[in-house]
Amino acid sequence: MNLLGSSVLGFLIAVAILVTVHEFGHYLVARWLGVAVERFSIGFGPVLLKWMGKRGIFRGTEFAISAFPLGGYVRMYDSRNPDDAAKLQGNPSVAFDRQVLWKRSAIVAAGPVANFILAAVLYAVALAAPERDLAAQLATPPKESPAYVAGLRGGERIVGIAGRDVAHWGEVRWQLLAHLFDEDLELVVDDGSVERGVVLRRELAAMNEAAGSNKRLTSWGLAFDQPPVIGRVVDGGPAAMAGLRSGDAIRSVNGVSVRQWSEFTQLVQKAPSQSIELSVMRAGALQRIELTPRSVDAAGVKIGRIDVMPLAATELDPKLVVEYQRSPPAAVLEGVRRSVEATVLTVRVLVGMVTGEVSLRQVSGPLSMAEGAGATIKQGFTAFVMFLAIVSVSIGVLNLLPVPMLDGGQLLYHLFEAIKGAPLSERVEALGQRIGIGFVTALTALALYNDFLRIFS
Repeated sequence: MNLLGSSVLGFLIAVAILVTVHEFGHYLVARWLGVAVERFSIGFGPVLLKWMGKRGIFRGTEFAISAFPLGGYVRMYDSRNPDDAAKLQGNPSVAFDRQVLWKRSAIVAAGPVANFILAAVLYAVALAAPERDLAAQLATPPKESPAYVAGLRGGERIVGIAGRDVAHWGEVRWQLLAHLFDEDLELVVDDGSVERGVVLRRELAAMNEAAGSNKRLTSWGLAFDQPPVIGRVVDGGPAAMAGLRSGDAIRSVNGVSVRQWSEFTQLVQKAPSQSIELSVMRAGALQRIELTPRSVDAAGVKIGRIDVMPLAATELDPKLVVEYQRSPPAAVLEGVRRSVEATVLTVRVLVGMVTGEVSLRQVSGPLSMAEGAGATIKQGFTAFVMFLAIVSVSIGVLNLLPVPMLDGGQLLYHLFEAIKGAPLSERVEALGQRIGIGFVTALTALALYNDFLRIFS
C-alpha cells in the first residue's frame, strides 16, 4: 500500500474510533441518567446508513453514518423545541433541558472523559507489547550544551529521568517530551556500572535555543550514541541523487570528523541549500561525495535534510539494543501515567501558544493527522495505537476549551448558571455560539494553512 492509500485508510480508521468513542461517552451517560436521545450520528452530511436501536439503552435512538466523517453528534430531545415536545408525548422529563444542572454537566463532560479513558486503554495495550528499542546510551554532547556542562561526556546510559525509570531510548524521548517545559532536568546515568545523578539547567538550554537550536528536545545535548552509517536512502532525495547508498559509513562532513549519527545530522542541518562534501567509507574504500541538502522549515527555522535514515535497531550491534516487556498490571499503570502526562503536556503547549512561548505554526489539521495515521499504520499495530492515544488526548483537551460550540463552552455556560441561579438567556447563548463558530473557523483555517504550508514548502 502506498503512502496516500495508507494515509486515507489510517485517517478513516482513526476518525471512526475517536469520534465514536467521544460521542458514545455523551450517549452512554445521557441514557444512564434517563435522557432520551433522538439520533447518534458519526459524520455529517448525507446519511449513508441508518438503523433504529431496539434494545436496552439503544431503544428509540436512530443511529446513522454520514458521508463526511469529520466529527459526529448526539442529538438529545429538548422540550423547548415544539417538534421535540410533540415527540415526547407528554413526558418532557426525559428531555435534556429538564435535567438538573449536575446531570447536564455530566453528560457534556462525558465526551472528553471518554477520550481520556480511551487514551489510557490504548497506551496500556501498546505498552504491554514486547519492545525492541535502542539502549539509552549517550553520544558525546556538544560542548557548552547543558549535558556537557553537567559533566556528561558520552558512553553513559540513562536509567532515570525526573524520578521515572527508563528502559530504552523510546522512553527517554517520551520523558524529554513530557518535561519539555521544565526549567531543569534531573537524570540518573549508569557510568561504568556506577549510577550518579546529574542536573541539566534550563537556562543553558534556553541560551542554546536563542543561538539557533530549533528544537527544545535536542537543546539539552542528549542524543543516542549511534554510528554514522546509512540505513536507508529515500528515493528522489538529495542523498539518492548524489549516489549515497545503504551501508555507507560517514567519516566527515566538509572536513569535520564525525563519530556519531547525531554529529552527522547536526552538520547537515546547519547547511540548508548549501553544497557540502562527505567523506564516505564504502566496501573498504574512502570516497568523496558532494551534495546539497534541501531546505526545510522546522518551527520557523531553515534546516538542511538529505533524506537518509540511520540503521534500524535490528541492524545494530546487539549491545546497543534493548528487549523489554511489561507485565499487564505495569502496562495499565504506565498507560494511565502516560495519558496524564500527555494531557498535561497538551495543556502546557496550548498555554504556550497563548503566551507566545510556542509558535502557532505547531497547530496542525486533518492533513497532518492523515499523514501521521498513514505513517504509523505502516510502522505496525503498536505505533498506530500510540498515535491514536495521543490524538485522543488532544481531542479531549481541545473539547474542554471554554469556547462555545465545544463541550468546554457548554460547561462554562453551566458554571454561569450555577452562579446566577438560572440559565443564561437565549440571546446570550446565541451570541456565544457566534463567537464559538468564529473561533472554531479561525482555528480550522490556521490548521489547514499550516498543513498546506508544510506540504508545499
